[in-house]
Amino acid sequence: MGKYYCHKHKLDDTLGIQLVKIGFVIKKVLTKLRITDRFYERTSKNYRYPKAIDWKTIHHQGMKVETIEYKDITPDHCLLQLHGGAYLYDFNDNYRRMAKKYLKIHPNFKVFSPYYSLAPEHPFPIALNEVFELYKSLLKSYDADKIIFTGDSAGGGLALALAYHIYDHHLPLPKAIVTMSPWTDFAAEGKSYEDNKYKDIFFRVGDTKLDKSGYAGKHSFKNPKISPKYGDYSKLPNLLMFVGGNELIKSDTLTIGLNHDLAIVHEFEEMFHVFPLGFKVMSSSRMAWKIIEDYLDKIFSEEDNNA
Repeated sequence: MGKYYCHKHKLDDTLGIQLVKIGFVIKKVLTKLRITDRFYERTSKNYRYPKAIDWKTIHHQGMKVETIEYKDITPDHCLLQLHGGAYLYDFNDNYRRMAKKYLKIHPNFKVFSPYYSLAPEHPFPIALNEVFELYKSLLKSYDADKIIFTGDSAGGGLALALAYHIYDHHLPLPKAIVTMSPWTDFAAEGKSYEDNKYKDIFFRVGDTKLDKSGYAGKHSFKNPKISPKYGDYSKLPNLLMFVGGNELIKSDTLTIGLNHDLAIVHEFEEMFHVFPLGFKVMSSSRMAWKIIEDYLDKIFSEEDNNA
């Protein structure tokens, strides 16, 4: 059984939640006016990292991958960041900020952020196969124990599915996976799908659609490499999982995290989908990143002690 921690709602989180609600209302209006929704989720052509960071774009078997690392450090660890977006939306500036955050937490990382193929044009298992091939390539440069996966929403589900796929192909698993609100239950059988259907500001107020068939295609919604909730958790490595208390898909995290011995789950009361993307704005977001920092510090200190 995994470890579970519940964090109380903070006063400044309330303001952050209200701002998110307002943002979703504005986004709905823009969408109805046929003004691009990339107003909120854009990939800027002129985005810039700090001068200390070396930022490159590479291509792996036709898939675009952004990488960042510090210029004055030779990284000996690797972080594979799998972005969210319901398997329908691509990498954007929010994930660049997230990559920078991980790099700041652990300067010895090289961060890889793939633009995996999107549904419905490219349904399962195309994205899974692409990131699997990338992982095999990473194993040529890094020991598996020095690799971390991260993923939010669909990216979190993809990270867990990738672990199953790696296990089934008899390759070494990464050291750990960090997930934020992973989407792991396409069949939507979890308790929270009923309990939180009127509480979730992201999928209710935001009207974010979960096009399950677009990604799953003709495959069963309970295929564990589409919905990791239905898989064998013994195939998974160490997990650090975050979820908001008001999420429609809260059960997607809790079912796995509470039934996997190597999992640590942090639930934040009343918070919304992928709330750590609030970075410094809300107490809960700041606390989540501090937990991630402490978790990685612990993992890597143990690594040094065993060297």
